[in-house]
Parts: sequence; structure tokens; C-alpha cells
Amino acid sequence: MKIIKVAKGLSEELEMVPFKVSEQGVYVPYFEDGVQAGFPSPADDFKEQRLSLDARLLNKPNSTFIVKVKGDSMYPTLLVGDYLIVRADLNLEDNDIGILSVNNNDFTVKRLDKAKNILIADNDDFPNIEIDKDDVIQCRGVVKHIVRDL
Repeated sequence: MKIIKVAKGLSEELEMVPFKVSEQGVYVPYFEDGVQAGFPSPADDFKEQRLSLDARLLNKPNSTFIVKVKGDSMYPTLLVGDYLIVRADLNLEDNDIGILSVNNNDFTVKRLDKAKNILIADNDDFPNIEIDKDDVIQCRGVVKHIVRDL
């Protein structure tokens, strides 16, 4: 199996979403200590700071792109309508979720299992893609963040 980086179009399973990073970021309140998911402590102090979401999520604009999930082969990890923030400058590693093409087929989003030489569809209703030693995987980028409406 050979993995190469490419800058090519996507399949019908994904939709490209343009974004623009401006000179001034957009900052929102951020509570570094987080929020308790169990029993809250009355002694917890919320220390408000400022967080720029574009600086946090889009800090490499020349190698970052956003795609929208249109298929459900990666359910429950990825849902239809999720926005994926993808980095094209990163190498695809074991267990990473990437925007991938095998042997010049359409790009799809799958998880890499290097030990088993397969691209995993997290949804059991979809087949995994077995990778032969002569196959070429084109990697458009590695998924780093998911933005999802609740």
C-alpha cells in the first residue's frame, strides 16, 4: 500500500465548504476549566478567557479545508450534515480519519487501519475497503475537528 497526498476534488459523499480567515479573529467566551459532566462542585470557579475559534480550528488556512458530510458510512462517528475541518499538510497515520481515494476512485471519508490494511467504515451497514499492497491511496487530508449542530 502506498499513501500519497493530493489536491483533488471530492465525491458525492462530501461537500466542499469555503471559509475565509480575516485579519481580525472572532472571539467567544471560553472557560478553560471546563464544565463538570457529573456532579458539579459548588467551589468551581469559572475563569472566563477569550478564545478565537478561527485561530484554534483554522490556524493553518493554506492547508485547511472544510467539507460537509453527505453520507452515513461513518455513522455514528460522523453524521450527515457534520462539518469536517481537514488538514492537507498532515500525514495519514493509523486510526486517523481521512479524505481518501483508492486507485483513483471517488474520494470518501474513512478510518485507516494499517495493521489490517483496510479503510474502515464505522457504520456496520457499509463494507470496509480492503487495501492490497499494490493499491495506491490518495489522501486529500486528515480530519482534525468535527463541527456539529445539536
